[in-house]
Amino acid sequence: MFRKLLAITALSILAACSPAPENTTTQEAPAAEAAATSPTIADIVVVDASVDAPLQTARTADPVEFKYKQGDHYERFTNAQGTSSAPDKIEVAEVFWYGCPHCYSFEPYLKSWKKTLGPDVNLVQLPVMWNPTNEIHARLFYTAQALGILEQAHGDIFQAIHTNGEMLASESAQRDFITSRYGISEEDFDKAYRSFSVNGKLQQAKNWTQRYQIRSVPVLIINGKYATVGTELRDYEQILDVADELIERERQDR
Repeated sequence: MFRKLLAITALSILAACSPAPENTTTQEAPAAEAAATSPTIADIVVVDASVDAPLQTARTADPVEFKYKQGDHYERFTNAQGTSSAPDKIEVAEVFWYGCPHCYSFEPYLKSWKKTLGPDVNLVQLPVMWNPTNEIHARLFYTAQALGILEQAHGDIFQAIHTNGEMLASESAQRDFITSRYGISEEDFDKAYRSFSVNGKLQQAKNWTQRYQIRSVPVLIINGKYATVGTELRDYEQILDVADELIERERQDR
């Protein structure tokens, strides 16, 4: 257990988007600038956490067949945090925020990587829940899911925010976006938007954000045990390579 987490800040990658204080009233905000196409790590800082985090800092011996190291390329939770997938699946949870330019840049890498995953791996998406803006974007994610249009809308939402300059940070803006593009009526949108199911998933996302002690996005959580956070991570492709290795660790542990 520790009170200081390493966070990578000046990178067009992993630790680029992190929580910051904001007004409790959600409002439209200008779209963030797009991330560089070839991101590199520039600076590393130490961030004080207000509560104990479940990641352990002490390094453990790695099997010789694995090349990535705890602390350098990933961290391991002191206690497994559980998953939302079936027991026979190795879950990879992508924690993201629609407003994060680095999550936007990471998306095509993740989409291609998903096609390489074995049948024993389940990739899920978890919208981070730090503040009201995160929450309203998470509500859009779960509303699209409830309406059955998430696969198509997910990339469109990223593009609208980061290419078209639409923050989609209000209910009216989100309603207009969904109803004008996907043949969804306003009545159906409103029904899904405030539904018991969507509200329940938002609460679950908040719980997972806290349990995984998410300090920055994008990040991958492997089977509730590992987080792709490390001082030596260089680019998006390496993050996915680390995830592949952690998946293999889980296979060997079974």
